[in-house]
Amino acid sequence: MDELIQRLRRLPKQPICCQGGIVSWPNLVRGDDGKVFRPQLPLWVEAESGMVHGDAMLGPGDDLLRGSLEALGGFVSTLLENRCCPERLQVREPELAERLRQSLRDSGIEVQLTDELPMLDEVVAHMTDEFGNQADGLPGLLDSQGVTLERLRAFAEAAAAFFHAAPWRYLSDADLIHVESPRPPSEMAWLVVLGAGRSTYGLGLYPNRSAYDRFLRAGETGEFGENLASDLAQVVFEPIEGLPIADAELWSEQQLPVAGELAYPVVVKYREAGKIERPTKKELNFLEGLLRTLAATTESEIDAGRWSKTATTVDGPTTFTLAIPDLLAPPSPQEWMKRGFLPDRRAHERMFADMSRYLEEHPPREGDGIEKINRVFSGRPCDQLVTQPRGAAEQAQELCFQAFDTHGRRRVQLARQALELDANCSDAHVILAEQAGTLDQEREHYQQGMEVAERMLGAAFFAENAGHFWGIATTRPYMRARLGLAQSLVELGRVDDAIAHYQELLRLNSNDNQGVRYLLLPQLLAVGRDAEAARLLKQFDE
Repeated sequence: MDELIQRLRRLPKQPICCQGGIVSWPNLVRGDDGKVFRPQLPLWVEAESGMVHGDAMLGPGDDLLRGSLEALGGFVSTLLENRCCPERLQVREPELAERLRQSLRDSGIEVQLTDELPMLDEVVAHMTDEFGNQADGLPGLLDSQGVTLERLRAFAEAAAAFFHAAPWRYLSDADLIHVESPRPPSEMAWLVVLGAGRSTYGLGLYPNRSAYDRFLRAGETGEFGENLASDLAQVVFEPIEGLPIADAELWSEQQLPVAGELAYPVVVKYREAGKIERPTKKELNFLEGLLRTLAATTESEIDAGRWSKTATTVDGPTTFTLAIPDLLAPPSPQEWMKRGFLPDRRAHERMFADMSRYLEEHPPREGDGIEKINRVFSGRPCDQLVTQPRGAAEQAQELCFQAFDTHGRRRVQLARQALELDANCSDAHVILAEQAGTLDQEREHYQQGMEVAERMLGAAFFAENAGHFWGIATTRPYMRARLGLAQSLVELGRVDDAIAHYQELLRLNSNDNQGVRYLLLPQLLAVGRDAEAARLLKQFDE
């Protein structure tokens, strides 16, 4: 440090003014010890040209003066090539100004204390835009009028209970829930539980059903308008680095309840033109009760379609009545499509099954040909059957076709009904795997679906039909289950096991109607099985 100060004293002074100081980095970071802190960045900016130099970020306990002087030395050596140094320094922190004056006395460098540092402020604003996240600049939850530490602690407890209960094991973002009572805040009358996709966890809240439908359609089409999210709200769970700074510091200092390192709750309300607000006292209390209610809700209560629970909040007990209208009155496939849900191609296999039964019951006579099939089935919606399923296995498969034509929790209900009729219904396990709340449950259901289908088809069937499996409709549940199992194993890190399944699927169906080759190739390359990757590329030369 003494050598740096002596160098600054020796260099000729030029009429250059540098604005500088110790500025806060836009985000929190996690140190080597696992603790989270907000780094401080020593920064100097030339007032006329805007040339900027920052030094290493400083953590708790670092010497801020030393950091500031080293950043100034870096400015001189990097940007001025050690030919000269500025004759004026401007800072706004009184303590920093005084310490710089003491360190640089008799150097010919004047240190000025001023509140006006426009060039520095411009650089900091750009840095925040470039490196910050959406929580930057948001006020803390305690800044809302009437929100106290007691209220915030109660909300934190409710959020932690919700996260531990993991209601996304039973509900997806297709299960729109209506808050029938108490009277909810205007933006929070409808909600979905987030987390079934194992990426974002929490709640999405909407003022009405049409707002949810608009958001859903935008997600399908990719057409997001500027104000699509206005009047919506969210409770999502993030690592502490994702919280607004004020909230992160509060959770850390006050040791507020939290479900885990990735489960700090962030509550925001969206307004027009991208503006984001924090909840009011009333909204925070409502969310506390709602989170406690969902945390205490059982799977059987969800399946009832409407349920009530009394949640004890910081303001006392409140009874919540929640309903899932689509369970109480399941929509038709056409209604789902109107709302923006894409049809599931697997449901069309119902028509193949219907045609097969019809031909068994009405064997074609000479001259009938395909015209008779066209007359009977042409123009008929897939969900309107000509024949009725016969026996438990066909009835169970029909329930699975119905499940493919619906969404959310209703799929689970229909799949379970199918298994009650036929424990060997492979597609029912596929559906339960797709709706599973954990990766282990997903893998288990796919495994069961594959195994029951293998038993039903039999070894002789495999030997006779290998190579063109997908062309036989009865094999498709097996193929779906095995493909799903392979994808689950990739997520679990069992890549070699997944590769074996992918390769067997290609052996059974060389036309690869499922697109297995596109999943197999990157896995072969990832584990260094380059020769097999080359053979696959040669096999599918497109």
